[in-house]
Amino acid sequence: MKQFNHLVYAGTFDRLHTGHKKMLDRAFELAEKVSIGITGEKIYNSKPLANLILTWQVRKGAVQQYLEEQKWLKRAGFFRLDDIYGPSIVDETIDSILVTDWTKANAEKINKVRTEHGMRTLRIIVDPLVRGDDGEVVTSERIRMGEIDREGKKYRLKVKSQKLKVLLLPEYLRQELRKPLGRVFYGSVGQLSAIAKQVIETIRSKKPIVTMVISVGDIITESLLQLDFDPNVKIIDLRSRRKQISNFQFPYLAGRQAVSDEFSRSKFQIKKVDSGQARMTQFRGELATPESISLLNDPGTINIKTALELKKSFNKYLKNQEKQLLVVRGEEDLLALSSILFAPLGAVVLYGQMDLGVVMVEVTEEKKWEVREILKRFI
Repeated sequence: MKQFNHLVYAGTFDRLHTGHKKMLDRAFELAEKVSIGITGEKIYNSKPLANLILTWQVRKGAVQQYLEEQKWLKRAGFFRLDDIYGPSIVDETIDSILVTDWTKANAEKINKVRTEHGMRTLRIIVDPLVRGDDGEVVTSERIRMGEIDREGKKYRLKVKSQKLKVLLLPEYLRQELRKPLGRVFYGSVGQLSAIAKQVIETIRSKKPIVTMVISVGDIITESLLQLDFDPNVKIIDLRSRRKQISNFQFPYLAGRQAVSDEFSRSKFQIKKVDSGQARMTQFRGELATPESISLLNDPGTINIKTALELKKSFNKYLKNQEKQLLVVRGEEDLLALSSILFAPLGAVVLYGQMDLGVVMVEVTEEKKWEVREILKRFI
């Protein structure tokens, strides 16, 4: 015999995760019948990256599948929730509501309306929020933002010792990483303009709209800029194939012969700083702080501090829509991996593949898992 006869529980249920499942488990532990509200666009439109939220039918299907696996589906009912109330203010058979601290206030509003209508109030059951391995609450928003997976595991770079500040690419992985991680736009360096046009057309045709475009590498960044397509986050090292780029070949990415050089061009300006590190102060009208652009990444490595700066730059763009530029001292090639790991879902990472062309990686949950497994093999 269950404690309640008919309980209501509602949520967005985007990318059904461990938090959803634990709340559903609790709901069916408490009541004989559970009415499950799945929010519509009116409620979730203001959520971050709302354009990535799966359709109502897909979200309902995921909940149904989970309940079927648990043999609870026959005890469930579903409704579309377009306001905070749903059937809870008209259905007198409902006797309880399951919420968290974040949604308790809505349950109290429901009870106020029920009292005004002469209905008995619902028993409000407040369950704790489910937290991930970083101690933060597991939410669909964090999954869309690329911070965690559906099990609440944070995407992070793991070093074997706290003393280590870099991940080192093992020799046996080099050949494997020569395989493109995404779609290849084939062509030679001389065909870069045509390749860039194809890339741009592909990005603009994506539905839903791409959340962020990240370019890793000087040549691909330069090629896009020459076509007036400005990636949201640009990661460059002022070198191409480990050679210093030429000012005349790359007018948008003016090179430097020495850190002490000081010069200004219409699109790009580097100034000397006391620390001896190059500082970008302007790039196509963007401002960048010394912290975000004075970054070190030796060839064959992923510098942990630099990778975390990439993550910060992604968050800054998502928050303020301000374009980000990061200049790396060393080599930026492997930062494509950490870019995929930390980027939000729906982002696109572009990088050059020697002797092939340009690779476009669409950031999905599956691609983030793939890259996480690759990075686990670094030393």
